[in-house]
Amino acid sequence: MTEQKMKVETIPVGSLQTNCYLVYDEETKQGAIIDPGEEVEKILALVKDRQITVRSIVHTHGHYDHTGASEALRRATKARIMIHQADVDLAGFTPEALLHDGETVFLGPLEFKVLHTPGHTPGGVSLVGYGIAFTGDTLFNNGVGRSDFTGGNETALWQSIRQKLFNLPPETVIYPGHGPASTIGQEKLRWKS
Repeated sequence: MTEQKMKVETIPVGSLQTNCYLVYDEETKQGAIIDPGEEVEKILALVKDRQITVRSIVHTHGHYDHTGASEALRRATKARIMIHQADVDLAGFTPEALLHDGETVFLGPLEFKVLHTPGHTPGGVSLVGYGIAFTGDTLFNNGVGRSDFTGGNETALWQSIRQKLFNLPPETVIYPGHGPASTIGQEKLRWKS
């Protein structure tokens, strides 16, 4: 699988403008939806327009603004829902697969490595591959995730950022849960203290 065949499309959804991502292989037209919070029809319209077969619905964490459309999308696409065990109760649905730190997950033919990045929630994960990282609400463009919600932990959040995400190559493009993309290098400069 080469980088050129992989396509990422951002779909801002809901009142919080959560970034839902459609990631797919342009050759096989197979892929996944990441963090579908709301606006099922809007997401399905893009899937249909691009003629994508959705194999997985993957969650970076269990907050409703990232999971609210999952059940409806599972019914519509027959895709498998994936989330970390520690956020299953938070999300309130039964996934077909659990995400584990260090494992490789297949989103259609695309392979991503799972990094367990808790702190915003206990089961937060980032998905890394092809020079990019989907960081959910752990790391943003010029921001980091909140740790004051139930299950949040500021110490764990900074450990996730400094020990896992900041060890990725600096040119790695991050696709966060809200707001524009950035790179690991840019964020390391901002948060080096």
